[in-house]
Amino acid sequence: MGTFIEYLKAYENSLKINKKGITITLSGLSGSGKTTIAEVLAKNLNLKLINSGDIYRSLAEESKVSLEEFSAKHNDEVDYEIDKRSLKFAKEGNVLIVGRLAGWVAGDNADLKIFVKCSLKERAKRVALREEKTFEEAKKDILARDKSDINRAKKLYGINLKDLSIYDLIINNDKLSFEEAKIIPVKKVQALLKKKALLI
Repeated sequence: MGTFIEYLKAYENSLKINKKGITITLSGLSGSGKTTIAEVLAKNLNLKLINSGDIYRSLAEESKVSLEEFSAKHNDEVDYEIDKRSLKFAKEGNVLIVGRLAGWVAGDNADLKIFVKCSLKERAKRVALREEKTFEEAKKDILARDKSDINRAKKLYGINLKDLSIYDLIINNDKLSFEEAKIIPVKKVQALLKKKALLI
């Protein structure tokens, strides 16, 4: 029971928290559209939205250095602190946590673990538009990021990010229009929560 990350188990046992409300995690690779879907879900389900990127920025502010300086010094300890804070939020409940490792970190504390799938082509198109890059530049950056994330997860945690068996729901965001991405995932999540008797 609890987190799926071995090194976090001792920390988890030290937390004395009474969970209030549901916990949902949402993961996906860069450009998959996970943030957009998460924002819509959080609003519809009235959940607090926590993004691992926001936790990262909070840590930079707490260290009293610029985000650029903090990024330059980024090490494993930063990742571990993000994990600890994410796990604490998961145990508190009434939250939707977005992050590549969110499902693994929350583990059984999550009532629902979601993964957003999307093809490399579609992801590259979205990132190119968002970051004002060419399609080829975006594709190259995404492949490098994916490789780095997969290797880092294996090295730090001994987990395989390609293993989707931990997720309760996989959303294919490849063919969804912007409007459909705001409706279909909500309906699927609501149906699953009702099935688990977590939503009336």
